[in-house]
Amino acid sequence: MFNRLLFIVAVCLLWNCSSSNKKETYIPPVPSNKTGKELAQTYCSSCHQLPSPDLLDKTTWERSVLPKMSYRLGLEPDIFKVYNGMSPEELPILAAANVFPEKPVIAPEDWAKIIKYYIDNAPEKPLPQAPKEKVSLGLSNFRVVEIQGIPNKIPYVTFVKFNPAQKNIYIGWRGLQSFLKIFDLGFTQTDSLSVPSPVSDIDFSTKNNRVLTMGLMDPNNFSKGSLFEINAQKQQKPIIESLQRPVQATFGDLNQDGQEDFILCNFGNEIGKLAWYDGKNKQEHLLKALPGARNTFIKDMNGDNLPDIVALMTQAREGIFIFYNKGNGNFEEKQVLSFPAVYGSSYMELADFNKDGFVDILYTNGDNADFSIILKSYHGIRIFMNDGKNNFKQTYFYPMFGASKAMAADFDLDGDLDIAAISFFTDPTQKPHEDFLLLDNQGNNQFKVATFPEATHGKWMVMDVGDMDQDGDADIILGSFLRRGMPDVEQLNMGRKLPPSAIILENKKRTAKAIL
Repeated sequence: MFNRLLFIVAVCLLWNCSSSNKKETYIPPVPSNKTGKELAQTYCSSCHQLPSPDLLDKTTWERSVLPKMSYRLGLEPDIFKVYNGMSPEELPILAAANVFPEKPVIAPEDWAKIIKYYIDNAPEKPLPQAPKEKVSLGLSNFRVVEIQGIPNKIPYVTFVKFNPAQKNIYIGWRGLQSFLKIFDLGFTQTDSLSVPSPVSDIDFSTKNNRVLTMGLMDPNNFSKGSLFEINAQKQQKPIIESLQRPVQATFGDLNQDGQEDFILCNFGNEIGKLAWYDGKNKQEHLLKALPGARNTFIKDMNGDNLPDIVALMTQAREGIFIFYNKGNGNFEEKQVLSFPAVYGSSYMELADFNKDGFVDILYTNGDNADFSIILKSYHGIRIFMNDGKNNFKQTYFYPMFGASKAMAADFDLDGDLDIAAISFFTDPTQKPHEDFLLLDNQGNNQFKVATFPEATHGKWMVMDVGDMDQDGDADIILGSFLRRGMPDVEQLNMGRKLPPSAIILENKKRTAKAIL
């Protein structure tokens, strides 16, 4: 009751202050003579790529997505509905960013045309997946090892990563107290570290490990994340704090001054940013003032011997961007791929699939924790080939509901790149389940697809690939995050045994070759 009262007071104060600060005279928008499609191109495209009506079904458009979009056009008179679910502390943050306009920016008559355009042209039900390569059951080259994690606790894994140099495995758990646990190659826990909030990334390249934590993991607009280093005595020293739900860090000398800089993906929620930070003074340099920065790579993309930045943005204006390094810490932005806002972009990786010396893009989309939680035929794994001039064209698509990450490696040591992929939002009716898929490259954009029986023992939110045991082949680790209420969590049939927190797929291909 007190929280509700606090929320009401906060909203009223916010609204009154916002109104008093408006010095300009508000002029209501006048209805136009444009069609619903033309209006959608004007208003929807101002924030993101124009979505086609067939990307969602009629009910989802009418009852979920379009009502939420009306908030961003200032069309919802009930301010309590607009800010429902947010804490009072978030309201001034959103007000300062003008995320939800106080007054309509479009005539209600025109908004009605947009609604009609989407409802009239959307399918009754979500479109089905296209025909695809059948999934086989069994991974002959891998040994499956399950890690139970915290005794008597449901898996809440937010991070997994191999550290081949130290020959150990790092696994991060979310909870009332967040932990980072370390396992040896015998899969025995050797250490446990308490961390301030859920871990999203770790860099092992320096003497002291650099750890990135999210602050609050669930969608929020606070700046409570941090990047810090941990030394051998487990002492934690801050590098930079007050980050907006950061999810990934990349390190490199961007301004060529001999000091390592870093890029942080401040994913945020309604607000966020992509920025790089000077290694000498931690000064922030903004690249994009938008939420949804997911991951980045530092690579010279145009052959001028300067490190460029390749970034995936996943909220609203979804797409892949190259920030070309112009020297002295200056960058020039170019968007090379664009996706509709309902696509749910989730991860990207750079890999040279055709061995022409130019990196291609491996991309997944399947984030379904939004306003349209339905099975989507366009979720899946894509390869975009580079023409040598950083123009990218899709050459491969494998439909996979809820695809959350894909990583490329030569798992079978035959000289080409295969793909390991996970899904967090699976279809529980699919047989076999597609929680994890291994795509074996057959050449000419053909892949054989397989999974393994134990993949159904978890909800795989995080994954890493690397030569864990340094035997010359790539291993895989999967981390499970279980939240009650998800459609297929209740179907996990583990008897009285708790589901594993992580699964190691130990690649035995090199051993098999040695025997032969």
